Amino acid sequence: MSDFKPPVETPAVQCAPPSPSQFDLLMKDYGVVLKTEQQQKSAAFEAEVIKTNTASQVVCVERKVNEKYARAVKEYNFLSNCVTVYTGQDLEGLTATVLLAQAKYTGIKTSFDAAVTAIKTAKQKAGLVNTLAGKLKDAVADSCNSEELKLIRENLSKGGPGKKNIEDSVQEFVAYAEKINNQADDVVQAAVKVAGINAFVNVDNLSVLIATAKTDGTGLITDVENNVKGSQKKYDDSRKPLGDALKDLSKASTLKNVAWVVKDAVADAAKFVEDKNCNGGGCKKLDDISEQAEHAFDCNNCDEPAEQQNES
Repeated sequence: MSDFKPPVETPAVQCAPPSPSQFDLLMKDYGVVLKTEQQQKSAAFEAEVIKTNTASQVVCVERKVNEKYARAVKEYNFLSNCVTVYTGQDLEGLTATVLLAQAKYTGIKTSFDAAVTAIKTAKQKAGLVNTLAGKLKDAVADSCNSEELKLIRENLSKGGPGKKNIEDSVQEFVAYAEKINNQADDVVQAAVKVAGINAFVNVDNLSVLIATAKTDGTGLITDVENNVKGSQKKYDDSRKPLGDALKDLSKASTLKNVAWVVKDAVADAAKFVEDKNCNGGGCKKLDDISEQAEHAFDCNNCDEPAEQQNES
């Protein structure tokens, strides 16, 4: 008699997990943590945004300062190359011209002064001639001189026919003396006018003005040169804070982007925990993961030859 006993079929037991399950409770607690972390990451992101905006404004200010100094360098270089260089050359040329004019003026003035002195002397002599001519005219008309005039006429008659008488000769001499006197007056008046013109022009005054202009021009040249050097130094000095500001902006932008990515990652994690959707977003089902784990520890193929395992 056989001792074989047929196996007793064990009834299937249905396992009803508690509700909510331990997984649900875990996900709920994790969701609370993620919600707090999400608030923190959002606040951190906003802080990084503020820092980035501030750094951007600093860069803007430093860039404008740098541009202003660059423009100042350009303007002062223009003044130096296109104004003060020619100004210095013009001042030198003007000074040389005035010195030459002053030398010529000195010679002309010396000659003119000598001419005026000669004119005054001639005027005095012409006046004396005019005075003597008047006296001669009066002497001819004076009856007290009749005997002297008689002798003069007798001597004049010896000169032959066609000779002028004494009255006509005296009259002609008087007229000529007056003419000379008038011409002397005209020359003196002309000399006075020329003297006035010379006094008005006065090259010596031009020398003073040129000296003043040269002083002012030299001051302008020096000022422009100092500003060229000063603005160039300020421009060079402004490049460092601009570079530092750009570095800070780059760093702030990087930290902002990191905070942004972390914030979005926490938000995605929080949404995943809330939805508990393992099918979406490329997640594998728990069953698939389980099957892969079981297959990894499956020993059905453990006895396969090493060659077959290598081929597989």
